[in-house]
Amino acid sequence: MNHRPGVADRLDSLRRRTRRITPGTVLVRGGAFVFAAAALLVAVPAGVLVMPAAAVVLVAGAAGAALAPRTRLTTIVLLLAVVGWLAATTAYGEPVTLTRLVALSSLLYLTHTTTALAAVLPYDTIVAPSVLLRWLTRTVVVLAASAGFAVAAVLGVQAAGGRAYLGAAVVGVLLVAALAALLAMLRRR
Repeated sequence: MNHRPGVADRLDSLRRRTRRITPGTVLVRGGAFVFAAAALLVAVPAGVLVMPAAAVVLVAGAAGAALAPRTRLTTIVLLLAVVGWLAATTAYGEPVTLTRLVALSSLLYLTHTTTALAAVLPYDTIVAPSVLLRWLTRTVVVLAASAGFAVAAVLGVQAAGGRAYLGAAVVGVLLVAALAALLAMLRRR
């Protein structure tokens, strides 16, 4: 006979896991919540943020990504942020600023990497501070490099007088191809 867990069984399981949770795991999942919420705040148009339903979606999405990092909720939250930014810059006519772009891309990466870390950490894992420090150091290096490329791209377009759409597209495709080659090479190592 196939036994499917009922609501009582699931609640018991949740209580057992909650009792075993450690501070390191709470810190990582709390970071995932903060980064996801901040990404949504930066991305979503100001006109939408004033709606009460937006606050509910923002908090529920960020909480979902933090509490269930192994699920598709993280992807949905990241996509919501991207769609929110696209809506803000197109439909709502908000300007594309370097600060907002770097902040959003950094927060999206932080959300992704923090939920990935949370997904592999069991609730009762003792996380050494040195592990979190190494993770944070790698993350800061990636964010700094990404911000540097973004600033260089914006300054390059400004120097070209805003007429470099084809050039920017070609350079962008070449950079993506180079990054894909680098990642493929690193994977083989």
